Amino acid sequence: MAKLYKDDGTIIEVEPKNGRHFRLEELYEMLECDLVEMVFLRDNKIMLIYEEGKYTKSTLNVNATNLYNAVPRLNYDWIAGHAIVCESYQFR
Repeated sequence: MAKLYKDDGTIIEVEPKNGRHFRLEELYEMLECDLVEMVFLRDNKIMLIYEEGKYTKSTLNVNATNLYNAVPRLNYDWIAGHAIVCESYQFR
């Protein structure tokens, strides 16, 4: 089950419309964006975010930022706008 982490703190379970994998068009709609970035997490999970969220009026997404920073990385970073966390096979 994939989860949509909204920037207001709401977390919603979501599924691909075709039942298998998300298409870009539906990601654009759910993330309210036009450019998607894929971020690798742990255990074959990925986070899909608005690549230019920091350059828009998108706000800090605390839940998504905490998930992102739970994976050891060279630098701390933050996520702006909505984010979807799903299994890697759910996005092609």
